[in-house]
Amino acid sequence: MPERTPPNPKNAHEREYWEGLARHQLLLQRCAGCRFVRYPPGLSCPECWGEAFTWQPLSGRGSVVSFVWYMRSLDRRFPEVPYNVSLVKLAEGPAIISNVLGVKFGELAVGNAVRAAYLDDRGFTALMFGKA
Repeated sequence: MPERTPPNPKNAHEREYWEGLARHQLLLQRCAGCRFVRYPPGLSCPECWGEAFTWQPLSGRGSVVSFVWYMRSLDRRFPEVPYNVSLVKLAEGPAIISNVLGVKFGELAVGNAVRAAYLDDRGFTALMFGKA
């Protein structure tokens, strides 16, 4: 497993996101004004510029919008190839760039249903996705 540097969120608008992942729960900010669910976490809503928000537990369900397969390692920390980098649109709206685990080259397609998967490694939890 590659060495990962755990995030060290210094502000409240990121901390709850990372703490949620550590509990295997996907939490994103929902604007109190326009109800827009946003990713990444931020200080204000990109839709209405409102600053008030609540943390919304999400289902973790989504679908693959786009993806690319890396056939050679571009970083020595990630020597295993091939691997995918995928754009997943969550059922609740936001899109997240991550990896879809448990699929081989040629098995991933646009429109595939996926669900959140949590990869725990040395005190760090990363949001990944797996086949639904």
